[in-house]
Amino acid sequence: MTTAPPTNKHWFRKLIHGQPHQIIGGNDDPYLLRWYLIPRNPVLNIYLHQFLRSDDDRALHDRPWWFWSMVLLGHYYEHRADGRRIKRHAGSIAYRRAETRHRVELPTSNDPFSLLSREDSCVTLVITGPRVRVWGFWCKDRFGETRSRQYEVERFVPYYDWHDGGCGEPIDHGRVRADD
Repeated sequence: MTTAPPTNKHWFRKLIHGQPHQIIGGNDDPYLLRWYLIPRNPVLNIYLHQFLRSDDDRALHDRPWWFWSMVLLGHYYEHRADGRRIKRHAGSIAYRRAETRHRVELPTSNDPFSLLSREDSCVTLVITGPRVRVWGFWCKDRFGETRSRQYEVERFVPYYDWHDGGCGEPIDHGRVRADD
């Protein structure tokens, strides 16, 4: 399930009042808050992201466009398809192609006054190019087996087909994904 993409109507008013242009993951338990620092357009976009929780850990995802990101506040761990776990800290700048598969993991808070386990948020600046492809999630599936081993393949699930059961798990209808 996805959220509807926002329009540029009231773009400046929302920006100067600090209201996010897009709340991803639903209003009750948002995953990401997104501000458009320039009006959305098909050529180049500049976003401010505030991550409030980690990406879904069932599958890596790619993007519809190449992008640069810079961590402004906090840090996160980026999990990549090659198995690397890269710490992205304040000041880190990274380029990713549209095909780059990854997911974001936020660190667990060390706040001694927090009664609940929670993740520390992180703020990033993101610059994207034009859309070049459909983006989605890469689920690991067992393809077959021989006497000596099982084969594992990755199955692409386009963003518009992703939901809480996106990799084939039972569906929990309480969460919503972003469209881009």
